Amino acid sequence: MAGTIFTSTVALNLKQTLDEIITDQYDGVEGDLDYPQWMANRPMNDNYEDDQEYAGGGLIAETPEGTEIVPLTITEGYTKRYQARKFAAKYIVTEEAMDDSKYPKVIQAIKRLKRAGFKTCDIDATNLLVRATNASFPGPDGVALASTAHPLAAGGTFSNMAATPMAPSTASWNALVAQLDQLVDNDGLIQGYKAVAVLHPVQQRGIWTVLLGSKMDPEAGNFSAINIIKEYDNNIKRVQLKYWTNTTTNWALQTDCDNGFQKRWRKKFSSKTWIDHNAELMNYSLSGRWDNGTSDPRCVMFVNA
Repeated sequence: MAGTIFTSTVALNLKQTLDEIITDQYDGVEGDLDYPQWMANRPMNDNYEDDQEYAGGGLIAETPEGTEIVPLTITEGYTKRYQARKFAAKYIVTEEAMDDSKYPKVIQAIKRLKRAGFKTCDIDATNLLVRATNASFPGPDGVALASTAHPLAAGGTFSNMAATPMAPSTASWNALVAQLDQLVDNDGLIQGYKAVAVLHPVQQRGIWTVLLGSKMDPEAGNFSAINIIKEYDNNIKRVQLKYWTNTTTNWALQTDCDNGFQKRWRKKFSSKTWIDHNAELMNYSLSGRWDNGTSDPRCVMFVNA
C-alpha cells in the first residue's frame, strides 16, 4: 500500500543499539516562514472573493463663470478573483509499526504533516515572484504580474518593471525609486508610491545588507557621502526569500500600494486522526484552504536582471 508506514519502513529503529534519530526539523517551522514578512494575512468569507478595479475621471476642467460643470466618468476595470484552493496530505501507519517502534520520534505524523503544510504554503506564496514575468500566469488584468504593458481602465498602459534592469546598487536603487515616484494610479495620472521592502533571493543577502545598512555611501570612491538609500527611508525592510530559486539576479521593491501581496485563508491548517479498524491502520491528515495574489500590480516594482 503506497504511502503506508510499515514495520519495514522503521526497521532500524527497532534495534536497541540505535543511538540517535536523525530526522527533519519540524519544531518551530511556523516561525521560520518567509511569506508573513511580505504578504498580508487575510481571512476569506466564502469559496471565492472578488476585488473590482475602478478608475476615476482624471483631472477636473477649468470652468468659466456661469457655464455648466463637466461631469466626470467612473470606469470599471478588471476583476481579481481569489479562489480558495485546498491543500491536503496524510500519513497511514500500521498498528504494528506503532506498537513495535522503540523510538516514537520516528512516527510523529501530525508534526511532520505540519512541516510539509507550512513549507508548501511558503513555496506557493513565493511562486508569485518566481512566475512574475511568466505570461502563462497572467494576473487579473490579463498580463503577468511584472509587465511593461499593464492596461489602464481608462485607456493606455503602465509599467511596473525596471526600465533598465540592473544589479543591486545605489544607481539601480535611484532609478527604481524615480520610477516609483512617477508610477501612475488607476486613472493614469501620476500618483507616486513609496518602497517599503526589498524582496530578493538569498544569494543577494550580502549586497543588500551593505546597501541598506551602511551609514555612508558604500559605493567605491564615495565613502565620504551619505548613504542615500538609508537616508531615503531608514525602515526599508530586507526580505530574503529562500524559495525564490529560479534566479539569483532578479529582485524587486515592494511598495505601499493598497491591496498588494496577500494570502487569503479560507481555512487555516487543521488535522484529523482516525482508525481503519478493518486493516488496523492509523490515519493522520492535515488540510488547509487559501489563495495568494495581489489586487493591484503597483504593489511591486520588478527588476528582471
